[in-house]
Amino acid sequence: MVSLIRCLCAATALSVITLSAAGADTLRFAIGMPDNSPIVSGPKYFAENLSARTDGALDARLFAGSSLLNFSETFPGIRDGVADIGYVVASYHRAELKESNLIGDLGMTGTNIVAMAGAASEYCFTDEACRNEWIAQGQVFLGFTSTAPYRLISTTPLASLDDLKGKRIRSFSAYGRWAEAMEAAQVNLPAGDIYEGFSQGTIDVNVHPYEALVTLSLKDVAKHVTDMPIGSLYINALFNTNLDAWRGWDEKTRLAVMDLAAESIGRSVANTYADDTAYHEKGVAEIGVTVVEPEQAMLDAKNAFVQEDLTEIARLNEESFGVTDAQGKIERFNALVAKWEGLVANIDPANADQVAELFRENMYGEADKATYGM
Repeated sequence: MVSLIRCLCAATALSVITLSAAGADTLRFAIGMPDNSPIVSGPKYFAENLSARTDGALDARLFAGSSLLNFSETFPGIRDGVADIGYVVASYHRAELKESNLIGDLGMTGTNIVAMAGAASEYCFTDEACRNEWIAQGQVFLGFTSTAPYRLISTTPLASLDDLKGKRIRSFSAYGRWAEAMEAAQVNLPAGDIYEGFSQGTIDVNVHPYEALVTLSLKDVAKHVTDMPIGSLYINALFNTNLDAWRGWDEKTRLAVMDLAAESIGRSVANTYADDTAYHEKGVAEIGVTVVEPEQAMLDAKNAFVQEDLTEIARLNEESFGVTDAQGKIERFNALVAKWEGLVANIDPANADQVAELFRENMYGEADKATYGM
């Protein structure tokens, strides 16, 4: 019944779009994120500028939250044409996106989200296996954005290693392994179920950025956040586009969409960076949540885990997920991170104009934009 309702809603939305397009091809853009997330600033910029950039050939209508497709549905929904463009969280689709998830597994190695998103985007644009796993799923990859750094949002204060023991931590990938190494329990929950998980007591802690306190209303059910950045999720494909739609556009239109997507991702990441900084400086206290300072032993244990886990990441990806030459790919990605950290050092990472330009000029690496996705 739920699927039928979604299909009917999508059909209704399509009929409205067709009537209002005024000659343009209006793209259905499924975001999944709530409208008040800083990540949505990128799609909004894209929608506002798409018609002008494509000489009126395209425009876009945004569907935030689950109004068209939720996080889990967006990946197959783009493939099947329910949405023309969508925000895909690659970590939800490990089996189909093993190459993207390999670099995503390194999320605990850095918290400079502008550099990490830029490096991950360039990696996938210039790595054949990474590009092609998206094509195999009927969609064209147009770049990754990043969450803000993850922290520990909890129902009780978490300042020491003893505080972590036995806690049920909603986490995944390396973060889940870290939780277990700290003698806590990893719990898998999609983002839409976190609030209920806290309410029902199935989780004690959630690994998420500050902004989830507001965007997911977690401030109502979890009153503490430990100020220990433990990584980020930068393999969120913000502008994945239906393959048939992409191949139906002429080269001029494709290039315009690519450049606009790059600028929009840059704005999304910059605004996420600025939003997280504002929370860190005073915003958390203003919403009635207590910031907890971690003890040094807790920080040291996290850093030690990150170093020890690097070899485990390569082994797991090869043995469990079938990635070939995982260590070589990790080294290539780390080199790109170093490159992007140098690029970001020359700009203000909270300035949307500067980051947008940086991404437009550098995100594609040596990829041939004219033939990309064809």
